[in-house]
Amino acid sequence: MAILPPIYDDLLDFLIEKATPREILGFKASPAAEARAEELLEKNNAGTLTPEEASELKQMLDVDRLVSVLKARAADSMDKP
Repeated sequence: MAILPPIYDDLLDFLIEKATPREILGFKASPAAEARAEELLEKNNAGTLTPEEASELKQMLDVDRLVSVLKARAADSMDKP
């Protein structure tokens, strides 16, 4: 499991307590957010990101990592009796 700062663990635990595991596993970014991420990734691969876009992409990747860990924990909680 990924090592995250304690504040992330607190947030993940809170979200798992407030949403059902199925709701967490069903979370998906909006089509607009997905399109923006794709645009930024393409610009990154082309080497044309502005500093602001690089920061935005980093934030998106950080959130994606957090959501991935959250979904893993939700899936794990479904396996427990």
